[in-house]
Amino acid sequence: MHRVLRKRHPEEGDHPQAAPHGSGIGKEKTMKYFPAATAFGTAATLAFFVPGAFLLSGPAFAAGFALRETDATSVASAYVGGVSRATDASTVLLNPAGMSLLEYSELEGNAFYVGPSAKFSGQNYFGPGVTTPGTNGNKNISAAATASGYGVWKINDRWAVGYGAATPYGLRMNYPENWVGRYQSLVTSISDYELALAVSYKVTPHLVIGVGPRFGFLQGRFTETANLGALNAYGPTNASLAGNGFGFGYSAGAIYRFDDRTQIGITYRSRISYPVATKLKFAPPLTLSASQPQVDALLAAESGHSKMQVTLPDSVSFGFTHKLSSRWTLMMQGEWTHWSLLQSLNAVSDHGGLDTTIPVRWHNSWFGGVSASYRVLSNVTLRGGFSYDQSPADIESRFTRAPDASRYTLGFGAEYSPIRQLTMELSFAHLFFASAPISSSSAATAGQIVGEYSNHANVVGFGIRSRF
Repeated sequence: MHRVLRKRHPEEGDHPQAAPHGSGIGKEKTMKYFPAATAFGTAATLAFFVPGAFLLSGPAFAAGFALRETDATSVASAYVGGVSRATDASTVLLNPAGMSLLEYSELEGNAFYVGPSAKFSGQNYFGPGVTTPGTNGNKNISAAATASGYGVWKINDRWAVGYGAATPYGLRMNYPENWVGRYQSLVTSISDYELALAVSYKVTPHLVIGVGPRFGFLQGRFTETANLGALNAYGPTNASLAGNGFGFGYSAGAIYRFDDRTQIGITYRSRISYPVATKLKFAPPLTLSASQPQVDALLAAESGHSKMQVTLPDSVSFGFTHKLSSRWTLMMQGEWTHWSLLQSLNAVSDHGGLDTTIPVRWHNSWFGGVSASYRVLSNVTLRGGFSYDQSPADIESRFTRAPDASRYTLGFGAEYSPIRQLTMELSFAHLFFASAPISSSSAATAGQIVGEYSNHANVVGFGIRSRF
């Protein structure tokens, strides 16, 4: 990320002063039979979504650092159709209105593996012909596993309630210590865990609505190597900024069913503002601490606790689902995301130490796509989809911590129900990214990173649903 660091001195009030050496951190009703199926579905949900189930929060594979891995059906459909299809418990998150359209109560669990690559080629310049020695061309982004879980209880034909637990945002960048852009960033770790509760009501035979609160926990960690000039001879001095916080939002949606073949849906997910408690810390090498104790003391003084306000964007999704025949179903979807809310992130020290500003300067973005499903047999369905997800970043606002680019997604998958009460699905998606040129500087002493990222990703999803 870009960073601008400044030290606040009590006698100067709010007037900024550049930090010494520019060092710092970027930041049917109830089933009477097959009780084993219900028990298995419950166990699957608990296994796939409990705090320990998140082995890693996934890399960002929607625009910005959002995640679209909500359920296996969505992966197979290239993330298209969730706002209007209302076919399973994941509708709690995708469109809460859809719960009243489900025939049974349901439990659902999903697990995902994401294998990404974000290779950089280029240099970090400190002047004409003056570059930072080091490596590039590495994978630079970690593979990840994540999960989601949902439950819907049908109270009666009109009312339904449910819960959903997922990771709507996440990112894992991990550059090697000797990367040419180490003064820009090394590790970037962002995880957002959300619990959604919802209620839906069938207003008329054609119209259903739903609404509910969302509770989020956001945590992050950012590291880089601080450029201390001549003191770099003692070894790398790494800096880290880490923090976490809780936030609250809501989602609301509606689905209108024209007939048994066609329905449209719309969902609004509110922004969530997180007050994040952060801590800045420098880790100089032992040789520097031993030979330059005054520098060690200065770095210790500039470290410490701070506060940051992070607002994750609101979004509006809309789409339609149409049954072309008894076997074929077509879905289309569009989505607008309010990424321009992220113009900068500011960590303000609570003791007069270093303040950290992370310019983002993202713009709003659009998503759109089409998907289809084909029922091969009464208990086997195939799916596929194609979508385009616009990046909120361009060459001026792309940075090393989130080298985002617009992407095209091609997905496919298969759903199988061995018995009526149990459904399993396996899905796969490949993401093709547009080229991602970068010309970014976080500070004068960090240099100017110039080059291009070559990105791609593969996503595998598995889901299991039980009805009762």
